[in-house]
Amino acid sequence: MAGAGILAATVAVWLFLDRHPPEWDHANHLERAVQCAQGIRNGDWDAILGHSPFYPPLVLCATGLVYLAAPTDMAAAGVVMIVALAVGMMATYLLARPAVGEAGAAVAALVYGTAPYVVFSTLRLQLDLPLAAMVALALVVMREADGLRHLGWALLTGVVLALGMLTKPPFAAYVAPALLWLLRGMRDRRGAVHGLLMLAVSVALALPWYGPRLFGLPSQFAWRAVSADETVHLDPQTLAALLRYPAWFPSQFGVAATVVFLVGLAVALRQRRWWFLGSLLGPFVIFEALRNKNLRYTLPLLPVAAVVASIGWNALPRAVRAGSTAVLAAVAVLQVGATAFDRPRAAHVAGLGIALGVPSPPNLDDWRHREILTLLAADSRGRPAAVSVVPNHPFFSVANFRYYALRDGLALQFSRAWDEPPLGIEYVVLKSGDVGPPWTEPRIRRVTASLDGPAALGRVFPVIGRFALPDGSEATVRARRLTAMPGMSAADVAGRAERALWRWMSDFARDVEAPALRIHYDDGAREGHFARVELSAARVTFAEFQRPRAARLRMRDVRIVLEDVVINPFSAVHEERLEPLDAGRFRLERATITADDLERFLDELPKLRTQVRLEPGALAVTVRQFGPDVTGRVRVVPVPGALPVALVPEDVRVGAVALPDALVGWVMRQYDPTGRIARRLAMPVTIGRITVGPTAVTISTE
Repeated sequence: MAGAGILAATVAVWLFLDRHPPEWDHANHLERAVQCAQGIRNGDWDAILGHSPFYPPLVLCATGLVYLAAPTDMAAAGVVMIVALAVGMMATYLLARPAVGEAGAAVAALVYGTAPYVVFSTLRLQLDLPLAAMVALALVVMREADGLRHLGWALLTGVVLALGMLTKPPFAAYVAPALLWLLRGMRDRRGAVHGLLMLAVSVALALPWYGPRLFGLPSQFAWRAVSADETVHLDPQTLAALLRYPAWFPSQFGVAATVVFLVGLAVALRQRRWWFLGSLLGPFVIFEALRNKNLRYTLPLLPVAAVVASIGWNALPRAVRAGSTAVLAAVAVLQVGATAFDRPRAAHVAGLGIALGVPSPPNLDDWRHREILTLLAADSRGRPAAVSVVPNHPFFSVANFRYYALRDGLALQFSRAWDEPPLGIEYVVLKSGDVGPPWTEPRIRRVTASLDGPAALGRVFPVIGRFALPDGSEATVRARRLTAMPGMSAADVAGRAERALWRWMSDFARDVEAPALRIHYDDGAREGHFARVELSAARVTFAEFQRPRAARLRMRDVRIVLEDVVINPFSAVHEERLEPLDAGRFRLERATITADDLERFLDELPKLRTQVRLEPGALAVTVRQFGPDVTGRVRVVPVPGALPVALVPEDVRVGAVALPDALVGWVMRQYDPTGRIARRLAMPVTIGRITVGPTAVTISTE
């Protein structure tokens, strides 16, 4: 495995030289690794298992474990990725050896380990390279367990399948053809017992993470299949879509390796090596059918592609093999250099425009994150503060800042650019020039313009720091600073604020009957601060009326109290436009929602396949789905927290089958929306006593 050692040394040198900030998902995964390290240190299983609906904990917690042993962020990630590369190369070797012998297996491992996109992926903490290693390892183990005659191999297969699923959920798609072939061994009694034990081991190991997420994973897969922003979107029925992966393949897999692969594909078809072909082409067809195209999606197929390439190499005449091996080795060196160090620079195949690598040279540029975070921590005096990072540049985004703040133990909470007024935001980080991908740029430009132009919002968020960035742009840090309106009394500002509030409410509340508004204030109103705002109405319809076909909720006898309200006084006075900036607490003291109004609201929610009926003390819920419907009762109970209610399910059934309460409660922890709503709230919320009756839901202070 000298090749793996050389590649590991190359990656280590790259990590030693590189200083660029982790991009997007890379930063998110590093953040998760630090969270898992904290969970391991504290014995917190919730932190270890995580709250992500799609990314399992195996790789990220392995990184966290290394981080605990040697607390350097990028080094921990580098160790895990080097191990993933080595395991992938070893598994590729073992996968190829029975088919092509020792020499051919070494060629397969070399072809896989030096593939440009494999080298590129080794330099970043992503899940796709470990996923490729687990796919190759699972194929090796399943081949050894063929026929399910040996209990030991069957149990080991179950363990490896579970570890693969705990690496990333799409693992199932890559190993499905081989698994189906393996399960044919269950036709006799011994094979059936071994197969069931294999599946039981796999389910038992994967269930702690997958159990609470099973109902939500289909929607996650669907979103990534058609809506993921970082991918290329193409109509899968067009020729351009069908040719996208083949066109990318030479640069992903390697030019010389692609030639040998095409020979191997023809040989494998002639020799009827259906197991290899099915393991390669079956998953490939699945990803060809998806609208989204990304090299990460086909990376786990490269170990099998390398085996097919070794079959082609093995079929060459003996005299040609030595020369082809030399060519493969020479091109491999060029690919690794072109990817890891961009040397030779912009290397490509003359006349074809095919890149020899995926250039990602070490970057020594300082993007000033540490200085900006130091400024924010000093200005906030170490207290918790909300920061909006507006740009979405790969080296300058909310993901970078959030990860660095967590790693350094800073009490700062980060969010992206806002859609509405910056409610709860105390600091804003901006960037000129390139601000990120085109699908996020319009919102970023709008927010930047609202602060940089003559608008009143810029007066509330003055600049407290400027930083030159390596791409020639400038980062600015703004802090919320409230100043008194010159030449106006508190009563004058309060009067303008009241008119602005009525205008602002028209976007959210209409058909208001018997409205009443009372504002409590002192001289702080000149700075936009009001002690309390009380709103009440006999009837009101709430909705996001600016959105077409927004669902409308009719409520009666409503009373809402907001404490410690902060608004932009300049926009209220000069434009009679309300820009809410903060609030200490939101209290819903009184409200009544009738059964008819609740049913009408739920009917208007898009794509909601849920029916709700009011019963004494609970909501009777029916979830329509493919297969048996899910029915049950849900009680709304008070709990301490930012959103002081929780949903408690009872008597849940799938069709006619009753589910154990412990299982339902376990799954409900992932799907109860109150926790996610609470995390998004810019202020604490208090809700009065909730009473569910057969005709209405009532909120009261009694």
